Amino acid sequence: MHKFLLVKCHWMKWMVLFLSTLVLAVILSQILNRSPSLSYRTNSSNQSSTESSPITNVTTDEVQVQSKYDRSLAHYATVPRNDGLFRQMFVNEEVIASIQPGKPLPDGTLIVMETWYSPENLGTVFVKQKQNGEWQYGSFSPDRPNYQMRFSNSCHSCHAPFPETDSTLTKPLLEAALQTRQVQTAYCDRAGRTPCAPEAYIPDTDTAMVFLN
Repeated sequence: MHKFLLVKCHWMKWMVLFLSTLVLAVILSQILNRSPSLSYRTNSSNQSSTESSPITNVTTDEVQVQSKYDRSLAHYATVPRNDGLFRQMFVNEEVIASIQPGKPLPDGTLIVMETWYSPENLGTVFVKQKQNGEWQYGSFSPDRPNYQMRFSNSCHSCHAPFPETDSTLTKPLLEAALQTRQVQTAYCDRAGRTPCAPEAYIPDTDTAMVFLN
């Protein structure tokens, strides 16, 4: 009888240990499942203005269509300049499917360029749209969108020397952004509104030639 009680007591200890381990495992599993997953996304606007060293053709956020200035626009590039200013480039959603690498941009293409003096100070918004094969230009204040555009000799004189990119210097970045679905960043070593060298907008071919279905 005494031997039977010892065996029973030993068996009960093992059962208690087993049940305790099982309960602990369930509690740990619930804690892990409740822990939030972490993700990191680069803020291209802040990064563009605070980097101490030049940024050349790197990718940042995913290209996403957003509602801005009464239009559906996709942010495709950020261009910081050597004077601390930076520009954000957008294209209208309607033409995205019609844009083909190496070919002129389709009629109806709307390019929107935000000029930022700092991450908190947005200046003039410049726009240009292609109509009947010709670029028309305009600008407006961020709080008052205005798409009344016309042919401008002063604007055309800056863009015309670059027919290989359809008079749109950031076209290589646009094509790369649509192909990789990543916002492109290109550093311009010139200040103010001086046109950047075309080479500044040539994306890294290792990423630019990746086509995603």
